[in-house]
Amino acid sequence: MASATAQNSQATASGESFAAVPTRAVVILVAGMAAAWFAAGSTGLLGHPLRHALTWIALAVAIVAAWPVEIRTFRIWAVLAVGAILGFSFTTSPLPAVNVLAVAVVLAAIAQVSRGLTARVVLLGALAAIVLGCFRFACVSIPIVWHAADGAGCALGRLAGWLAGSRLEVGATFGGIDFLVLTAVVYVGWLICTPPPRRTRAIWAAAAIIVGQIAYLIVLANSEKLLALLPETIAPLQEGNNHVGLWTLSNGLRTSIPWNLPLLAMAIQGAIVAVMVGSTRWLPVVELNPRELKKRQEKEEKEDIPGSVLAMDMLFRFGPVLLATAAALFATLAVNGSDLGGKTVVANQQGYMLDWLKPRYDSDAEGDYGMLPVLVKSLGGKFVVSKDLSEQDLAEADVLLLIHPDRPWPRETLQRIWDYVRRGGSLLLAADPAVSVGESRSRFNEVLEPLAMRVRFDTAVARAANWEQSLQLTSHPSAVGLNDSRNPFGMQAGSSLDAGWLARPVLTGRWGWSEPGSDAAASGISSYNAGERLGDLTLAAEQPFGRGRVVVLGGTTPLHNETLASSYPFVGRLLGYLANRQSNPWALWRQLCALAALAAMVVLLACRLEAWQMILTPSVLAVALIWSTAAGYWSARVLPDGSHRSLNNVAYVDASHLESYSSDIWADHGVAGLLRTLMRHGYLPLMAPDLKADRLERCGLLISIGPNRAFSPAERDALSGFVGDGGTLICLVGAEQARSSEPLLKDFGIRVPYSPVPPGDDAREPTPFGGGIAGQTDFGDIGFSHAAWPVESIDDGAEELVYRTEGENEWALVLRRSRGGGSFVVVGDTHNACNLVNTLNEKASINFWRWLISRVVAGQAPWEPPDEK
Repeated sequence: MASATAQNSQATASGESFAAVPTRAVVILVAGMAAAWFAAGSTGLLGHPLRHALTWIALAVAIVAAWPVEIRTFRIWAVLAVGAILGFSFTTSPLPAVNVLAVAVVLAAIAQVSRGLTARVVLLGALAAIVLGCFRFACVSIPIVWHAADGAGCALGRLAGWLAGSRLEVGATFGGIDFLVLTAVVYVGWLICTPPPRRTRAIWAAAAIIVGQIAYLIVLANSEKLLALLPETIAPLQEGNNHVGLWTLSNGLRTSIPWNLPLLAMAIQGAIVAVMVGSTRWLPVVELNPRELKKRQEKEEKEDIPGSVLAMDMLFRFGPVLLATAAALFATLAVNGSDLGGKTVVANQQGYMLDWLKPRYDSDAEGDYGMLPVLVKSLGGKFVVSKDLSEQDLAEADVLLLIHPDRPWPRETLQRIWDYVRRGGSLLLAADPAVSVGESRSRFNEVLEPLAMRVRFDTAVARAANWEQSLQLTSHPSAVGLNDSRNPFGMQAGSSLDAGWLARPVLTGRWGWSEPGSDAAASGISSYNAGERLGDLTLAAEQPFGRGRVVVLGGTTPLHNETLASSYPFVGRLLGYLANRQSNPWALWRQLCALAALAAMVVLLACRLEAWQMILTPSVLAVALIWSTAAGYWSARVLPDGSHRSLNNVAYVDASHLESYSSDIWADHGVAGLLRTLMRHGYLPLMAPDLKADRLERCGLLISIGPNRAFSPAERDALSGFVGDGGTLICLVGAEQARSSEPLLKDFGIRVPYSPVPPGDDAREPTPFGGGIAGQTDFGDIGFSHAAWPVESIDDGAEELVYRTEGENEWALVLRRSRGGGSFVVVGDTHNACNLVNTLNEKASINFWRWLISRVVAGQAPWEPPDEK
């Protein structure tokens, strides 16, 4: 049955004149393509909020261009509103594929309320966005697609480099495969919807697309030469204010090359499509008026329709939705756990800079990996350090962990490791930039000899610190549902991996480069040079081996003591996945089924272009992706448990309320010093991504540092129960962040006066005490603050732990409220625990926290700083 709407009506060239595409249709199409590329993250290194904002701006341009002028019915407004709401909702997802599908939904909604060629052109854009969304989804969920795209980008880069006389090594990201995928769909639709003869037009348009892409890559290959043409970076104050504009432009270009050069590819391909679509006569769209449509429907209802026709109609109506759901479930759904109960992790004893120490009060040694065994035990597992990886040790192992081995491997030891994996064991190999110092020489590639993975002799350098918002995450059980903000993977300057077709990338660094050698890791100084691999660096990969599996990490930093505080969700999931031999959506049969489902879905949509179907199908695919990702995330939540110990040793630093500390723990406003102090006190310090009851009931200490987002009623109830059950909650709240914490503090009868006081507010401005002051306690003075503010008890029922006096005036700086078996403590200083104050080994700060914890945590032995006089 043929639909009679403008979006799916048949076009004919006989007896009718060809039509030109309205200008507004071209604007909508190009704006929609730009939105899709922004949403996919194809246009260069952009922070996620900026990427979302640019997507919304491009969609807004499309909606304004499609704004109804002649006909304004309730139906039109309703369709546009529904499309805009769905589009906005999907663009808030952290999944780029879902963001792209949002663009398709909005374009389809515009097509639904448009007519004639405008509707046809916009529908073509919606189909192209769906294909790009499916491609982005497949790249992170179907490894064979990632390898194919990476190979295509690499081939294009090498061709452009050869033409430019400068070597260019890129993958799919900088190779611009996303631009070609979207443009190719529009190109094919344009050929089908324009009248014959098509050969000449097809050749010229294809040539323009290819030449445009090569031109962009040639510019990229000469990025060093472009930088050399820019003025030297000179501070404007040294040259006079009249040079400020030049200085700003030069700095902006320097930071954008080569990282935002993909914007050039977007501009080129967008211009080609605009000329291609706008300068060609199209086949006319036959439309039926409502009366004729009704007559046709009545006639069809009276006719005896063959069963085969009905079956085909049902296939086109419901097939795309079912196939979209199936593809999402095949490619992403994996309900696994991170529990290590009854499992054993066996690790090598010797390796480069490998020790199993942790910070202690009575030692200056900070250690490197001593907290990893503590984490494994908190998840119910057993951790064994093996001297020689004997047959007995391997027989006990559920996971074999090798951290940067640097001693010659006896052949029999390598054979034992390979046999262990072939029999069904799991191997996790953590490498680093290769070293050769004296007898110490990196030996990880010897372990990988029978596999298709190798650790490159390079340093994988991120353009943004700690790969912040620069990673491409996959549907692997260890990564699904996590995001690349606040460094949840702990990746820093490690090595990249050569991963052959049998290997499956787990983490990919999109915005970084491969610096040859290991000097960059040691010095921290590096810059991109022509010929170095640019973008799409494999940072972690997995490969089946016999009945077992091998995972390689390009860096050891996720396992380090301090980094483990933020990387434990990834590390815990990875160990749980390996130890429990869990299911993986990357099984070959699931990849092939997902790929077939996606291909069939696209074919069905293309064969019958219907706007309502273009709204429904990507919406269902987006919801299925969100749901399966959420299912994988929540089923594999890592919840370390210290409640089985006499003194609960799990301590969280809240990271779910826009806290006032840096995600870089080593920065001035980072919390590395606090983490080390907690380790010295016997705690396993971790960052809390949420404050749900099941997390809180497993920990003994929670620290909140200047939250800028208020706690929800449910969270406040959970925190009240946590304290009542014996937990300790320490809130660091200065006057500047007091408003967000006010409801929580009020629940415990404490307040911190806020500052600044806005005009018209009768509140009194609190007294600031500044930094570096000494607080007074019942045993004497103690070094205290970064920027101290007074803390008040609402009902005078709180215990004053630290105070300050001036003459007859006294102000509390630290108050405690006991409830049940626990304590609620407020420190009137947001940044008391930051590195500016807690300078890692600075005695006064360490003494303050050691004293405070021993004073407020139930079961701790009281401790007072020694008298230094």
